[in-house]
Amino acid sequence: MAMKNTAEVVIAGKVFRISGYESPEYLHQVAVYINEKLAEFQKLEGYRKQSTDQKQMMLNMNLADDFFKAKRQADKLSGELEKKDREMYGIRHDLIEAQMDREKLQTEKKELEEKLSLSQKESAEKLSALKREYSEKLESRKKDSDRERQELKKALENQEKALENQKKSMESQRQGTQKRLEEQNQTAQKRLAEQKRTYEGEIEQLHREIRDLQRKLDQKSHT
Repeated sequence: MAMKNTAEVVIAGKVFRISGYESPEYLHQVAVYINEKLAEFQKLEGYRKQSTDQKQMMLNMNLADDFFKAKRQADKLSGELEKKDREMYGIRHDLIEAQMDREKLQTEKKELEEKLSLSQKESAEKLSALKREYSEKLESRKKDSDRERQELKKALENQEKALENQKKSMESQRQGTQKRLEEQNQTAQKRLAEQKRTYEGEIEQLHREIRDLQRKLDQKSHT
């Protein structure tokens, strides 16, 4: 069980001994905040004319107003953070789907290579048909991969803009939240960049393999 802390604070020129589970530094900060509020009210001529009870009521109402405004702002920021978490989840989900498509493409490539190996004893017409089928599937997959990459890039850019717009309003209040969002954003960018390099390398490798297959077909046609 947490232990209570005790601190002596000065409020309205009087020394009070207060205790709580928060740190003494926090208790002093609370006292400073109340003194600042009192100083603001003391500047108002209407406040100085009020009775002690009326002054206390006005102070309590103002503190309660500050509390509810801060709470609404905190709730709003929490909602925005949850929304960004859901958006980041969607981006991660798209990346996983892209990875699955890449693996599926590799499997199809292997199957087509096996078919090509078995078809070497067949006629040149069948080999030509298999080559066209392979090229069409490869081109279709390439277009799908490029489109998915562009969509992910656009989603990431939109996410960056949204984070930048919120940065100014959240910086002073939610430093921790901003750091978390920036780290997630950087991670998504890095993954997207790595995914892009991987796709480009794989597509280039597939092009080289197609050219090798074309040379084999040409050699077989000459023979």
